[in-house]
Amino acid sequence: MGQTADYGRNVFINCPFDEGYEPIFKAIVFTVHRCGFRLRCAKEFQDSSDIRIRKIRNLIGESKYSIHDLSRVTLDRTGQLPRFNMPLELGICIGAIEFGTKKHREKEYLILESEHFRFRQFISDISGQDVKAHRDNPTEAIKCVRDWLVKKTAETIPSASIIAEHYSEFLSYLPALCSVNNWRTDELTFDEYSSLVTSWLLQNPG
Repeated sequence: MGQTADYGRNVFINCPFDEGYEPIFKAIVFTVHRCGFRLRCAKEFQDSSDIRIRKIRNLIGESKYSIHDLSRVTLDRTGQLPRFNMPLELGICIGAIEFGTKKHREKEYLILESEHFRFRQFISDISGQDVKAHRDNPTEAIKCVRDWLVKKTAETIPSASIIAEHYSEFLSYLPALCSVNNWRTDELTFDEYSSLVTSWLLQNPG
């Protein structure tokens, strides 16, 4: 697995990308950057010619930290089959830690759920780990991620409630920021949203 110069600041996120999850996803993106890290995810790739699992492997390889949200491991509406992409990607991360190089054995990850202990119904092998519940609430997700990342840096990071207030302020400015770039808030790509977050945080460190 490869590494980049930003390896120690990269945070890979393994999560659903459906419309219902988007408020949580965007709150996590903001929180990761506010804590001084860089969020990486499969949405940053525009080239569809590459195999998705290879993209995931590379992202995990390039990131010391990762967040794995298992809250959407549910039956789909059509085939009534479970969606196991998130547990699969968690397994790749754990495999890198168990069988990778010394550097990869130092990887750390956070597991998120919607409710405490729900994961036991479908992936009991991770019982005993400190799984955090965001209760499908962006503010709770901010707290989960902030309280985990604060232990990974020597920098002073604001309390979760302050980051949540900062995020709310950012959202109020987002339409105007999009207008400057001739973008629409509901059509932002991951890269566009991330660039707005990082540029706004540079001007408004809080």
